[in-house]
Amino acid sequence: MKKHFIFLLPALMTIACVNRNNQQTEVKTDSATVSTKPAPVQEQTASTASKETDGQSQAWTDSLLIEFIKSTDNQLIRYAAKDSSIRWMMDQVETTDSAVFMIFHLGHHTEEADHSDPRFVTDGWVYIDTLTRKVYEYDVAADSLKRWYKK
Repeated sequence: MKKHFIFLLPALMTIACVNRNNQQTEVKTDSATVSTKPAPVQEQTASTASKETDGQSQAWTDSLLIEFIKSTDNQLIRYAAKDSSIRWMMDQVETTDSAVFMIFHLGHHTEEADHSDPRFVTDGWVYIDTLTRKVYEYDVAADSLKRWYKK
């Protein structure tokens, strides 16, 4: 009996994992089937921002981010913009008591010399108030938002 159980156990585990993977992607409710897959991350560069306006971020956010990149005091962002590797990703929409912010990661892609271990390195965070369209830079050391003014 133990020999049969040893051979049957891997088959049962495989079936259980397959069913679990299907359950993670769709949830059926009374009124609709809801997908629980994470939304794809959209990345933009300064050169492709004007061409792609139908994605998650609108054209007005792209133009604000481009202006921010051109005149920021953040040395990491300026260096990435200098060698044309700057990219941004919309992280999330955060609702506070006073505003609704779109949060963007500004950074660049890097990898090892043998093209292994590719990753996105965040050089800074930008918060954009969706109502007033004001730009704020996240200050990591102070854990606060600083209003950014165009120079």
